[in-house]
Formats: sequence, C-alpha cells, structure tokens
Amino acid sequence: MATGPAAAGSLALRAQPRRLHEIVVEELGSRIVRGELRPGEALPVEDDLARDFGVSRTVVREAIKVLAHKRLLNVRTRTGTRASPAAEWSQLDQDILRWRFAGDLDPKFVANVIDLRRIIEPAAAELAAARASPAALRAIHAALRQMTTAAAVEAHMAADLRFHLAILEATGNELLFGLRHGIEGALKFAIHLTAQSQEDAEHALALHKAVYDAIAARNPAAAREAMNRLVGRWSEKSRLIVSARDRKSSRRAGT
Repeated sequence: MATGPAAAGSLALRAQPRRLHEIVVEELGSRIVRGELRPGEALPVEDDLARDFGVSRTVVREAIKVLAHKRLLNVRTRTGTRASPAAEWSQLDQDILRWRFAGDLDPKFVANVIDLRRIIEPAAAELAAARASPAALRAIHAALRQMTTAAAVEAHMAADLRFHLAILEATGNELLFGLRHGIEGALKFAIHLTAQSQEDAEHALALHKAVYDAIAARNPAAAREAMNRLVGRWSEKSRLIVSARDRKSSRRAGT
C-alpha cells in the first residue's frame, strides 16, 4: 500500500526499467487522491516531472495516460493537464481504492461502499441459491474452507475475497460478474478495513457459513437474509471504525 510521498529520486532507483511509469503513477495518483493536487490544479510540465522523478519524458507521458484513463487527470490541449474532481474518478478502480485506504478515512466513501454491498451482495446470494452450478457451489465452499484453515491474516482475507467473488460468479449473470473488477476493489477495501480479532473472525466465519449453507440448500430467501446479516455486521463495524478515527483526529486537533 502507498504510505505517503517518497523522495522522487529514490523512486527511479527502486524501479525496473519497464516499470518506471508505474512508479510515477503510484506517486502522482496517491498525491491526487490525498488531495495534495487539488481539483483543477495544473500538473507540472513534463520536463519538470521527468527531472523530479529522474525518468524520461516518455515515462512521464505513459504515466499521465494511465492516470487519465483512471480519470484522475484531465488532459486538454489548451489548458494543460489538471487534477480531476473526485466525482469524475473511476471510483471502483483498485488503485484508487488502495490509495484511499492508505490515506485519511473518508466517512462518505465508507458509506458509499456500505450502500454498494447492501444493494448487490444480498441479491447476488439470492440468485446464487437459485442458479449455482455444482462447480460454483464447490468454489464457494472451497473459499469458505480456506477461510477456516488460514493461519495468516492475509491468507484469511484473500479467502474471504474469493468467497464473495465466487458468489457473484455463481449467479450466472454475465453482466453482474462483468462488474467483478470494480466490486473486487470495493470488497478488498471492505475486508481490509475491518481486520478482526480471533473472536470476531470466528463470528464472521459463522455468518459466512450461514450464507453458504443457504445457497447450497437452494433457499434464495434464506441466502438473501444470511448475506444481509453478514453485510449488516460489517457495516456496523465500519461505522464504528470511522467514528473512532474521527474522535482520534478531533483529539489530535485539540492538542
């Protein structure tokens, strides 16, 4: 994860030649998401960026293309390259979600993720219960089993992600699963936001198992309700985390 601005000169030293533009993307993208480049603010000219990062102008141009594709930058011939307002960003882009998670937690953004999960996941579980193929059921169960046996936190979270994505795929709806890459970014954000104690993890695992059991039993209503409970618990934990961080920030501001 990005943890803040790095010295520009050291960025080029760490990169492989074919990866230089990705290093520039990482730095500039995280600056925009953190608000260090305000909406409408002009990006420095290519020569200045190339010098600051210790790369060629070609590398800078490639990085700008990537950031423009993510809609973080607005490239215009007459007005130059400027940072875009957040409303124009590709909100579910995985890099943008990662940069947001690495910075100050935005309560509005967390609320948006809550809405996304509440709208999509219960309906997906309901459809999966009605339509899942035997292979799809095996994929959901395999992810659940991996959640149960994972010793490391990262392995547990990776299995958790596979569980939710397997349910999306089990719906058999190609348009819905076509949203996978965007939803995957939101789910990664969600899962990492609420890293859990062992006791919490066991409770969450029971909720995941209830979702799988309802899908395997071909009970759409029960699957929807079970996923509602799972997402509802995550939503409540997320709100508590945001509130705790807000209080902590307020105390720091008051000292």
